[in-house]
Amino acid sequence: MLIHPPSAKTRKAFEKLALRHMFSTFLLWFISKHKVHGYELIKRFEKEEGFRVTTASQLYPMLKSLLNQGLLAQEKEMQGKRARKIYRITPKGRALLSEAKRCMHQNPLKLEFLREMVS
Repeated sequence: MLIHPPSAKTRKAFEKLALRHMFSTFLLWFISKHKVHGYELIKRFEKEEGFRVTTASQLYPMLKSLLNQGLLAQEKEMQGKRARKIYRITPKGRALLSEAKRCMHQNPLKLEFLREMVS
């Protein structure tokens, strides 16, 4: 059986899907540490060396999806004369993060995968 290398289109689609899922989990984790508004997230990620710059057109749909799933909550907070939408993790979001962590720690193969992916 011949296995052909994936096409550029297939690789790009996989990368987009994989990054979206990893980034969603990363957002939940980050917001669990700091309640934050979207613009602040973008600016923070821009400062990180080697971090892919996140644009508003990428970030806000992801935040909205997490809100719709009940993993994040949003509240308005006044900063000067401007109302900011502040995001915070919900109990459902914390439970999902705990489950993701448990799943990773219970399986040595998953841990090996994660170590290799980040090294």
